[in-house]
Amino acid sequence: MCLILLVNQFSILYSMRAYFIFSFVLLSSTLLAQQPDDIIGLWLVEDKDAYIRIYEENNKYFGKVTWIEEPYDEDGNPQTDPNGEPVLEMEIMKNFEFEDGEWVDGTMYDAQEGKTYYGSIEMEDKDTLELRGSVDSFGILGRTETWTRIKEK
Repeated sequence: MCLILLVNQFSILYSMRAYFIFSFVLLSSTLLAQQPDDIIGLWLVEDKDAYIRIYEENNKYFGKVTWIEEPYDEDGNPQTDPNGEPVLEMEIMKNFEFEDGEWVDGTMYDAQEGKTYYGSIEMEDKDTLELRGSVDSFGILGRTETWTRIKEK
């Protein structure tokens, strides 16, 4: 009889322990999961020659150039894209939607080439973005760039 009680108590303790471990893992993964607004902020592009401010508007995410290393061309005029539009304050990211932990279905404009690409964004950690721009909507033909968050005061 004592042995049965001991085994029964052991099994209850084991079940409780498993429950607490499962609860902790579930809570941790929920707390660490990406939230839609985690992307909002100021980002340094991979080439370190521009800042992009990412913001939310109507549940979609956009990015605007807020600083460029060389704001003026050799003639003292504002830098422009191949279409003659000023690069500073240009919206280069449009209509990204948060889905399953990443931002998808948006477009990215390359101001140096004057071309728009399909885009997706993943957050590697709270200070690192991986942006994928591609000519096809599946993301197969394109390139990936890493942006770093700028700490704001």
